Amino acid sequence: MNNPYVKDIVAKIPFNPGIYMMKDENGKIIYVGKAISLRKRVRQYFQKNNKTARIEKMASLVRDIDYIVTKNEVEALVLECNYIKEHNPKFNVMLKDDKSYPYIKVTIKDKYPTIYVTRTKKNDGNMYFGPYTSVTAMRDVLATVKQIFQVKRCKYNLEKSKNKGPCLYYHIGRCLGPCVNDINLKEYREMINQVILFLQGKNKQIKDIIKSEIDKSIEKLEFEKCAMLKKRLDDIEKISEKQNVANLNELSSDIWGYVFNNNVLYIQVFKIRDYKVILNEDVKIEDIDQEDISESLMQILTSYYIKSKDRPKKVYIKLDEENLQVLNEFFKQKECNITAFCAKRGEKFNLIKMVENNININIEDKKNNVLEDLSNLLGFKENIDSIECFDISNLRNDYIVGCMIRFENGKLNKSMYRKFKIKSLITQDDPRAMYEVITRRLKHAVDWPLPDVILIDGGKTQLNMVKKAFKDLNENGNIYGMVKNDKHRTRGLIDINGEEFDLSDKNKILNFLTFLQDEVHRFTITYHRKLRDSIKNKS
Repeated sequence: MNNPYVKDIVAKIPFNPGIYMMKDENGKIIYVGKAISLRKRVRQYFQKNNKTARIEKMASLVRDIDYIVTKNEVEALVLECNYIKEHNPKFNVMLKDDKSYPYIKVTIKDKYPTIYVTRTKKNDGNMYFGPYTSVTAMRDVLATVKQIFQVKRCKYNLEKSKNKGPCLYYHIGRCLGPCVNDINLKEYREMINQVILFLQGKNKQIKDIIKSEIDKSIEKLEFEKCAMLKKRLDDIEKISEKQNVANLNELSSDIWGYVFNNNVLYIQVFKIRDYKVILNEDVKIEDIDQEDISESLMQILTSYYIKSKDRPKKVYIKLDEENLQVLNEFFKQKECNITAFCAKRGEKFNLIKMVENNININIEDKKNNVLEDLSNLLGFKENIDSIECFDISNLRNDYIVGCMIRFENGKLNKSMYRKFKIKSLITQDDPRAMYEVITRRLKHAVDWPLPDVILIDGGKTQLNMVKKAFKDLNENGNIYGMVKNDKHRTRGLIDINGEEFDLSDKNKILNFLTFLQDEVHRFTITYHRKLRDSIKNKS
């Protein structure tokens, strides 16, 4: 036995059902659990087998073990719940938010408000909608808003920056063009008010407003505006029909799902009230063994519903028959008026799969939170959604090439990767090569929308040439150079004004930028070698 302090104690614990309480050197309860056989369960914590770091740490801190024998597992579950509620042990897990969910932000404080995603809700006078527990749902909502309403897409501050000319979204009718004064402020703000009503779910009110605006437009013979409003009305009608069809056939139910991934148990509950999902809560338990999943689930379920003031009529969760029966007996003894079900097929099973799918999406989405950290570091008012990274490669004076990669919507967009064979140089000159690459890229600004951020794999000299390229073509952009250490790895960023952003204590951002640096370097080297080999083969 790994822990000599409890060897004799464990040997005296009976094999009956009951609860056990692990105590530290100060006599404080650090974990409470239940078991069908107390001695077998407790002994597992101290045996030489593959345990997670969390269990190893807890077991090493135990100096005493108390236990209470019960008649059956249901009594043990009730008692376990009471003790956890009373002592709140540090190694027991309670349901709580594990991550910051995304909000949709409407910057109503701006002259021309924009709409974007943020994970930070501030008391700044703007409007926030959410939190959206399904990242996919949130993205769908935002895409729908931008499809129906011609809101400002660019991130330029029109009160400070000079007009740079209309963007692609203006030309294809997805933006009303405040940057070129193609819409008056009152009309733009009226549209933003409609966006707010849409996000609040007040579709009927929006439709009444738009119908009134259509009538006014007809009276003033503003037929182009009338056609735009009619299309907006039709789009909202279609969305309303989809929402009516998508109503859930549950009045008062909680749907529980969980995913076990790399010794981490992710759990979520979707609360359905009046046929709609109104709330979602989740918890993440790290360093857990697969054999402990059922115990952890039962602890969380019982403690959650003892504390909850909003109890459903039904609970759906994947549990084996034995644990499901114990849980229902617990609800009955505590007079919770809840019945637990284990759906194995049909609509309820699909609802559980929906929750599990949402967990998997959130696991993937959490990897992208670094973009918000980068936005805050660089002082952006809105989140960074798209980044382009550039690199130059040559072998002395031969085969000089440049390449561009694009990171967009949380992943590499390989359809936007671009190769440039340098035409203006016959000798090695990386800054001038970068000028040519950026100039040629900017000439495609209508076909290839400019990103939020441009990263240059080079120093101040190359950065200045990029700045010159933007100036020569009358374009604006957020341009940064990647500052290297003595091992040619990124250690920071530098902007076109020479201000350096230290990343020495920001590992997430540093790792992300290194990932982009490695990817653009890989892509450029691959192109360089392919070009070199093709020329050699011809000769």
